[in-house]
Amino acid sequence: MQANKITDDLSDDAETIDLAAIFAMLWKRRWWIVASVVVCTTLSAFYAFATPPVYRASVLMVSADSSVGSSLEGTLGQLGGLASLAGIQAGGASIAKQESLAVLRSRELTDAFIHDKDLMPLLFPKRWDEKNLRWKSGERPPTPAEAYKYFGEKVRSVTEDKKSSLITLQIDWTDRLQAAAWANELVERLNVEMQTRAIASAEVSLGYLEKELQATTTVTTREAINRLIEAQIKQRMLANVKHEYAFRVVDKAVAPDANDPIRPRKILALAGGVFGGGVLGFVAVLMVSMMPAGSSPRIKSERIAG
Repeated sequence: MQANKITDDLSDDAETIDLAAIFAMLWKRRWWIVASVVVCTTLSAFYAFATPPVYRASVLMVSADSSVGSSLEGTLGQLGGLASLAGIQAGGASIAKQESLAVLRSRELTDAFIHDKDLMPLLFPKRWDEKNLRWKSGERPPTPAEAYKYFGEKVRSVTEDKKSSLITLQIDWTDRLQAAAWANELVERLNVEMQTRAIASAEVSLGYLEKELQATTTVTTREAINRLIEAQIKQRMLANVKHEYAFRVVDKAVAPDANDPIRPRKILALAGGVFGGGVLGFVAVLMVSMMPAGSSPRIKSERIAG
């Protein structure tokens, strides 16, 4: 029992000595840590104040479900094959929402937006000669594929909340007013595009159904076709009069405050510089102190002098 106690006391003393030695070592080389903190904080401050601020504008919206598709379930069950040939599908609301989201992220809609708004010089400012209004000599002009990739990865993002079914379109850009305007305009363009597609689709379906109606003599089939025609007429009428055809805006995008960018966060950057510099300096001191005595330049020079 007494031997164990003595061993524990020696162990506690050793730990105390180790901690004291470590503290003494850190204090001896404290200027290393201070220098590391100063350098890292300076670099973080340069990044925080030299990097242009990026702002985020968001549009909150919900799918503008149509009641026409749900009223067709019975008719589609009776005449599913013909309805499919006419371009009419069951579960239209869910399919329409997924199609609208795909179109919002699509290359076609994005390319048209970039072209109409002349965004190439804004997306690639380092390649653009602002004075002469042309691409810099020696610089390869960006391609539409590069612009689409950059816009889709760095500027625009689309997310859907599965629980609430709310959809958020976000635009991250250095100009807060442009960010809000682009977000709202993209939703408007999407609604116009989906509205145009719906009208064209209804016209094609009506043309096919009217031909089938003329060629059919069976009473039940003619009644089913008439119901499909009626539904497509309603769909066309809805597409013509409904402004928010694909998505209904719940909360329109507004320009964020000038002092509220999403990056860089200056306070966090400075705090990260202080913390990172302290950790880096601490690790450097420990690594130098753990080097074998024979490898220390100071010790080697003392041996040579001896």
